[in-house]
Amino acid sequence: MTAAIRPMIPLAFCVTISAIFAGPALAQEGNPLPEVRERLKIEAQRIEKEVQEGRRKAYRLLRNDPEEAHNVLKGLIDTLRKDTSLAEERRTSLLAVVQRDLNNVHALASVRRPPPQASGVASVPRDPRSTDATSLARIPDPRVSEGAKSTYDAAAQRIQQMNRRVAEARDFRDRRGDRTTNALAGVDRASVPPRSDYDLPDDWLEKSKRRSPALKMTEKERAILEALKKPVKVDYNMETLQSVIDHLSRQMGQDILLDKQALEEANVTYDTPITLRFNKPVSARTALKRVLADVGMTYVIRNETIEVTTLARAKELMTVRTYYIGDLMGVVSPLLPAIANDFQMIQAVGIILNEIQNIEPESWEGKGGAGTVTFDPVRMAIVVKQSAEIHYMLNGLR
Repeated sequence: MTAAIRPMIPLAFCVTISAIFAGPALAQEGNPLPEVRERLKIEAQRIEKEVQEGRRKAYRLLRNDPEEAHNVLKGLIDTLRKDTSLAEERRTSLLAVVQRDLNNVHALASVRRPPPQASGVASVPRDPRSTDATSLARIPDPRVSEGAKSTYDAAAQRIQQMNRRVAEARDFRDRRGDRTTNALAGVDRASVPPRSDYDLPDDWLEKSKRRSPALKMTEKERAILEALKKPVKVDYNMETLQSVIDHLSRQMGQDILLDKQALEEANVTYDTPITLRFNKPVSARTALKRVLADVGMTYVIRNETIEVTTLARAKELMTVRTYYIGDLMGVVSPLLPAIANDFQMIQAVGIILNEIQNIEPESWEGKGGAGTVTFDPVRMAIVVKQSAEIHYMLNGLR
């Protein structure tokens, strides 16, 4: 057993000693990756500088030696294709720029190339004062062959196309600048806090006048609504329903129609006694509603007249209309999160719905009436189910 263990001791000792001495050597060697990256970065900078200088050289050579300019650009393309130091996106971008330069050199070189000489035709001396291909194409010269004319025409057409593209690019740049300026101005306006809890757009009144154009009142209906606002005296003590209605009709200056069938359905007669008294004049609308409410009836405006009917029939005569209010929601601020803009919209809708339900409060559901109003967020509109009288009021008595 002693002989078996003895050879292992020198081996372990040697391994330990090697590890101790190898550790500092590895630590001194370091990680070569940063150095490689730095060299690649320097090489990429060198390639970009070479491309820039080569492009400038090609354009300087173009005037006197188009062939050499072509070779310089061709060499730059070969260099970029073989290079591995540049990022793929940057290499692709530089290749596209140099390739465009090469195409421009081809086009301009074809303009400057002397026209081919036809057999039996003397060469045409070129005017040294003119280098514009478009002007050369416009000079009629019977000595120039058909092939030369087609070459000049093609070059002139290509230059005209390039000029149009440059003009379009400039126009696009100007329009983009204007739109960017307008967008930034809108952001600045949106960042200004409102003066009150809720601000309507400056043109809200004009937009409201154009809203729901199908709902228009006649002169007779307008006169009825104005008559319902007139102050009247109410002092009735056990007077018949017919006499009360006649008295209110005379004070208003409008006819009030009693529907006999509706009276029968409500178990009311023309002689039903009415007792009602106000200490001071009230609006004809308030007086008429109170008189009819005491006998379980109401009135509607239909066919340009005030018609007394039952509550059930009045509900059947209600109409549903949709009113767009998206233009009253205010400006959505891109500086605020979506939840803040949603909260602002909900707050604005709540204010609008409250204002609408303040018109004849007792005519709305939950307050004794049957009218309803809801908000449709998809169409940015409110849906109102009410009598024609309330719809007329919502449209500003138009």
